Amino acid sequence: MQVRAHAHGLTSVACDPLGDAVASCGQDGVVRIWDSNSGACMRELECGAMWAERVGWSSDGALLACAAGRAVRLWDREGRLVREFPKHRATVTDIQWHPTDRLLCSTSYGGVTLLNPDEEAPPRVFSWQGSSLVARWSPSGRYIATGEQDSTVHFWVVSSGKDLQMSGYPMKVRALAWSTKGRLLATGGGNEATLWDCSGRGPAGSKPLSLPGHEQQVTALDFRRPDDLLVSGGEDGRVVVWNPAKGKKLVGAVQTPQPVSQLVWSADGQALLVGAAGGEVRVVGAPS
Repeated sequence: MQVRAHAHGLTSVACDPLGDAVASCGQDGVVRIWDSNSGACMRELECGAMWAERVGWSSDGALLACAAGRAVRLWDREGRLVREFPKHRATVTDIQWHPTDRLLCSTSYGGVTLLNPDEEAPPRVFSWQGSSLVARWSPSGRYIATGEQDSTVHFWVVSSGKDLQMSGYPMKVRALAWSTKGRLLATGGGNEATLWDCSGRGPAGSKPLSLPGHEQQVTALDFRRPDDLLVSGGEDGRVVVWNPAKGKKLVGAVQTPQPVSQLVWSADGQALLVGAAGGEVRVVGAPS
């Protein structure tokens, strides 16, 4: 199945954890909610800016968040606006919900901001003088990893605010994904997906596993639950599925006609949503 989701380009797609809907946003400044089965558009929500950067469902599926410009908005499942947080200092580049709690993290120039749907003011800010492009909570919620404009990856320890940094990437890091139990962190930052083992003492001083499946920059990554198949997508339009448990085991690959902007496994792991830079969303059957 394929739908033309946004006229001027798609920037983000998110699967409802309840399995009923898919949300998308794009360069037309609109959030759309689609029926997972029919592909019909059920709702259109105004994000308040000409360009919407990211959408995401809360872990219980009760709230939908969207980042657009310097603002983050929340809606309930009926499409009613619940809250618009005070403007960030700079454009919001990413948002992601805590894996179990109703807590949202957002990134922009200046670091990471935590947002609580029940509070107007942010309960926590992790500050640093740089531009974070993407953020991912670890499955335990203990850490937040961020990909940076300066070609580094940051780890934030949520309880203490301490941070670690990994450098040496050839390009800015636009894609991150944690494995189901948080042992592995997949990162972009080049033409290869890089896997870091975060168990034990963590990735410091260790050598990562590189997965060379793309001719251009890796732009999207996602692990499937619970078997941790990893999918990577790139500016070359190639979508590659890996089995990290077997090293560099290639499960399958498909060539799409446009650069890949988003990759998301469905809640049941039986389908893969591929967002294209041109605005289309494809649903691809999961590999066996």
